[in-house]
Amino acid sequence: MKTRPRAELPGFDEVRAAIPEAVARRGTRLYAGLHRAINDLLTGVEASGVPSRTPEQVIARIGRRWFGEKADIRAGADYRGCDRCTASGCKASREACDRIINRSSWLAAALLAQDCPDPSCEDGIMLDGTGECRACINRRQDRRRDEEAAADAAARCALGNPDPQDEAARAVAMATVDGWSQAAFAEEVRFQLLLAGRGVFGSMLDHQVREHMAAWQDRHPAPTVAAVPRPAPPAEPAADPQELDHGPAEEEPDYDGPDEEEPAEDAAAWNTSLGSAEWQAWKAQQAAERERQKAEKLGALTGR
Repeated sequence: MKTRPRAELPGFDEVRAAIPEAVARRGTRLYAGLHRAINDLLTGVEASGVPSRTPEQVIARIGRRWFGEKADIRAGADYRGCDRCTASGCKASREACDRIINRSSWLAAALLAQDCPDPSCEDGIMLDGTGECRACINRRQDRRRDEEAAADAAARCALGNPDPQDEAARAVAMATVDGWSQAAFAEEVRFQLLLAGRGVFGSMLDHQVREHMAAWQDRHPAPTVAAVPRPAPPAEPAADPQELDHGPAEEEPDYDGPDEEEPAEDAAAWNTSLGSAEWQAWKAQQAAERERQKAEKLGALTGR
């Protein structure tokens, strides 16, 4: 029993005709993932709160993704995204090389990428035609303010004029990087759940997630926040050469000879340098000492 081919959604053929020839030639069937991505954009994803788009909006999105991100150049055989690229392909991971290997899967991931937290945002413009997306405007202003604050703090430190707010600027810079990392993680989880809902698992899921995140990072590069250097510590004064440590000092050798006797005081020096009263007292002391010594000798002889 023959079955009729499934009818396409209204506007699908119009979008299919706008797919670049480098992705899919006219009259050929689309890659299943790209086919589903187009249908999701046309019908919207009610579970995620993503509104539907008109065929014209989907076609414009294809042009911004494919040509705006230079996918037509990056998918060429002569393009070299890293040192491992060859004419036949590239063995490096997609995170390390921006060359596009599978054009259909890359375009499918790029079409479903939604970086803005507002699902009604279409690359910075609201789908309902009310103008620019306020969330995107606020994020650009915050990013610009953070980068200027970090660059200003880096310039002050380079000139040797640190400011008390430099630590705050450093914290802002780190918060900017952390915010980007959290957004990338949230987008990866969102896309994984989307693929799982379609029944994509295993190596195919990993491959499509890598392609999707590579395209997401192309549109949202990591913040290039200037480093905020800390002021250099003051230089220590140069050491005095005379105070340098040249090893233990040499000790004077011990003298093993007989002790030197102090010379006797000269009486003449006393007589000439001191008054006569002091000299007379010294003379009397010397005489008394001699008498004492004589008495001791005499006592020693008599007692023996």
